[in-house]
Amino acid sequence: MRKMSRMEISKECRRVLNRHGVDLSYCQYICSPYEVRLHGELYKIDGTDFNANEIDYMIHDFRKVLSGINVFGELENWRFNSDQIQYTGDKSTKTGGSDKEAEVYVIDLDDYDFEAS
Repeated sequence: MRKMSRMEISKECRRVLNRHGVDLSYCQYICSPYEVRLHGELYKIDGTDFNANEIDYMIHDFRKVLSGINVFGELENWRFNSDQIQYTGDKSTKTGGSDKEAEVYVIDLDDYDFEAS
């Protein structure tokens, strides 16, 4: 498999984010030949929050499309890497409330086959 250019990585990253319904007015991404980093806030286009299973599936999609590239989320409401997903956002909604929770979900990479289909 040939190495992708930074522009190709960025294009594929945007496709994955669009496929999962990420609102890119809240979430920004930075691509390099070795990693993708997400910043800002992670919300769906309809304004709702993601759940851990949806983020797990999105990470799986990134790893399938961008083989060999690590994905890191350093967002206001979520933190994730190849080992875990942690919800750090407001429990009630994105616009109000003061209850914070920090749930941690462990990703089992043995559940996935990262070979391109």
